[in-house]
Amino acid sequence: MTDQELRRHRRLERPRERVLQEAWDLLVERGLADLSLSELGRRLETSAGHLSYYFGSKNGLLLELLRWSEDELIGQLEVVLASQQPAEERLRQLCVLFFPRHPGDPRWLLWVELWPRVMHEPSLREAQRELDTVWRDALADLLAELTDGDVEPLAQRMLALLDGLSVALLTDQPGLTPEKAWEHVRALLPVR
Repeated sequence: MTDQELRRHRRLERPRERVLQEAWDLLVERGLADLSLSELGRRLETSAGHLSYYFGSKNGLLLELLRWSEDELIGQLEVVLASQQPAEERLRQLCVLFFPRHPGDPRWLLWVELWPRVMHEPSLREAQRELDTVWRDALADLLAELTDGDVEPLAQRMLALLDGLSVALLTDQPGLTPEKAWEHVRALLPVR
């Protein structure tokens, strides 16, 4: 059994983790349109009302699902940031983690679904900002190793570029690959 399988097995022993894993599986199999509290309740053999108690609404479920998937990714990001590799290589690895794994990547489908909702729901807006801050801070830390200038504006610009490139990768824009996306990001790096 791989480490990921062992971790997943441990997670499923906890009820909340089991719900989130089942929601993730439903998202992967059928997409966001069919990810509802009632469908999830059917799969878990519980009521939508019971799930509403824990998540409040579909927005709450989407937010918890996004946090759940981002937690694992942020753990991987911390390993990259702590490595002894050159800053530019760690930045490339950050981009690999950030970008969708493939067109239709469920993690990115969650982001795309939540972005328009943040305008109307303060709790979603706050969570989105918290998650963005993790990535922006990681970018700023790496950029500080690559330049002596003010890294905050560059980190903000780079995060916006990463978001845009990720949407293009998610929707399978012709001619764009993760490698080409990295080259776009790399072009923003200051010349030393």
